[in-house]
Amino acid sequence: MSDGTLESCPLCSTVFDAEGKGCRPSCPMAKGCSTVCCPGCGYSFPQSNVGLAGKLAKWLKGRKDA
Repeated sequence: MSDGTLESCPLCSTVFDAEGKGCRPSCPMAKGCSTVCCPGCGYSFPQSNVGLAGKLAKWLKGRKDA
């Protein structure tokens, strides 16, 4: 498994390597999309460490550690 790409499915709690787990590569908006599909249940969700959600999580963690 790759470093830093582990995700946990919010529906079934399966932990998996998110690298290459994009849901619909044929989607015209797929480039830059952070949505991944759980290999266990097929649920689609945005990666938790990418985009605004990732920045917010890092900021909150920094405030908690301070």
